[in-house]
Amino acid sequence: MTRKGKTKGDRLRSAAIVKLKYQMLAGRMDGGFQTVFSGVLKDLNLTEDEVDRYIEDHAEELKKACLEGS
Repeated sequence: MTRKGKTKGDRLRSAAIVKLKYQMLAGRMDGGFQTVFSGVLKDLNLTEDEVDRYIEDHAEELKKACLEGS
């Protein structure tokens, strides 16, 4: 656990939802989002590859969460 009490799984899920929700709304990834998202990844101590793998492994669950507004 991190000092904030979140597990790596929690952090991956949060970052995955941020990325997937943006992709769903914008239909693409742009430079502005990528800059902000890079900071999010740094703060969460994650890599984009880890987040992308998490999205692949949990796609349906994450899409549902995005549609429900989680």
